Amino acid sequence: MTLVRIEDERAVYEFDAEIIAGGPDSPVSTALGARSDWQRPRWMEAALYRKPDRTYVLHQVNYSLVWHLVSGEGHVRKPGRVPWSQLDRDAVYCGSLPGRGREQCPKAGRRGPRGAGQVVLAELPQHKVSSHPDTRAVITAVMTARRPDGSVSVALSGPMRELLDQAEANDPAFRGGAKPVMRM
Repeated sequence: MTLVRIEDERAVYEFDAEIIAGGPDSPVSTALGARSDWQRPRWMEAALYRKPDRTYVLHQVNYSLVWHLVSGEGHVRKPGRVPWSQLDRDAVYCGSLPGRGREQCPKAGRRGPRGAGQVVLAELPQHKVSSHPDTRAVITAVMTARRPDGSVSVALSGPMRELLDQAEANDPAFRGGAKPVMRM
């Protein structure tokens, strides 16, 4: 077991565990597009850890290369002010992306603010760290999505299927068909 430390802007999560799925050696990620030849502007990565007491910690983090005008702060969940010159070279302007029902910055063909030292908003990583008592609880967590309107959907996405496949290969507790009952 090793000490795992996950740092967010408001909290630090620490626990002793071993990684059983995802992580740097076997990433579970949606970073690459369907043809695996282009970087998505927003993506998710996940890792699953097993603690010494045989409980689990699921770490999901949403990353983004999307930048916004400072006036767009109201529609950015976790904004961080960044000098224009320090943006990632692959950063994408919010107003150039498909809307998909989200509020956006103006659609004008912006290439960035004018003038040295100008500041834009970047989307900071969004960490979700959760503890689970057993394999059934992990499976339930990776299959359940809660929407802002209060609705719940249950499905197994491709990346979460990959996470569970890796967990099954690395932890005998995931073998043998642990299936939670999903009460709707």
